[in-house]
Amino acid sequence: MMILVGQLVSPFVRRVAATMSHYGLPFDRHALSVFDDRDEVARLNPLAKVPALIIDDGEALVESAAIIDYLDQLAGPAKSLTPVDGVARWKVLRHAAIAMGISERAVQLRIEMFHRPEYLQSAEFIDGYKTSIRNSLDVLERDAVGIWMSASGPTQADFSVTAALTHLTNRVDDFSDLQAWPKLSAIREQGENLDVFRNNPFIEG
Repeated sequence: MMILVGQLVSPFVRRVAATMSHYGLPFDRHALSVFDDRDEVARLNPLAKVPALIIDDGEALVESAAIIDYLDQLAGPAKSLTPVDGVARWKVLRHAAIAMGISERAVQLRIEMFHRPEYLQSAEFIDGYKTSIRNSLDVLERDAVGIWMSASGPTQADFSVTAALTHLTNRVDDFSDLQAWPKLSAIREQGENLDVFRNNPFIEG
C-alpha cells in the first residue's frame, strides 16, 4: 500500500490525499512535520518538504504536482481530474499552479511574520507576499466559470483551489474571509463538502 507523508494542515499534502481518495487508491499516511521531523522528511525528500509518496516499489515521489501526475496515470484518462490534452488540460494545470502558488506565498508570509525575529522581518517581503496572493486570487476569480473553475468540474484545479483557500483563510488573518472573491469562496465551500475532503480534514486529529 502506498504511504503519503505529511500533515493535512499542508495544502500540498491535502490535495494529494483528496485526489487519492477520489481515485479510490488505498493509502496509509505518515503524518510527519517539516519542522518537528525534519531529518526524517529529508531522508525521503532531500528538499525536506512534504508531501512525499512512497509507492509500492519503495521509491519516494516528491512535489505534489509530480505526485498527482503519477496518480492521474494510475487512475486512467476516463477518471483523471486533469484532462489529458488540449486547451482544457492547460487551463486546469494553470489554475492548479496558481492555487498552489498562493499556498507557497502563504507559507513564506507566515515564515517571515512568525518564524523570523521581528527585527529581521522585511516589510517589503510581507507586502509583496500579500500583493502576490491578492493578484492570484483576482486571476482565479476572473477565470472561474461558476460553481467550479471550469464547466467540466470538479477538476484538479478545484481540488487545488479548495486545499489552498482553506489553508489561506485559516492561516493568514488578512485573508480570513473571501468576500472579495465570491466565486472562489463558493468553490472552496463546495470542495469542502465533497467526501474526499471531509475524509481528509484540514485539522488533524
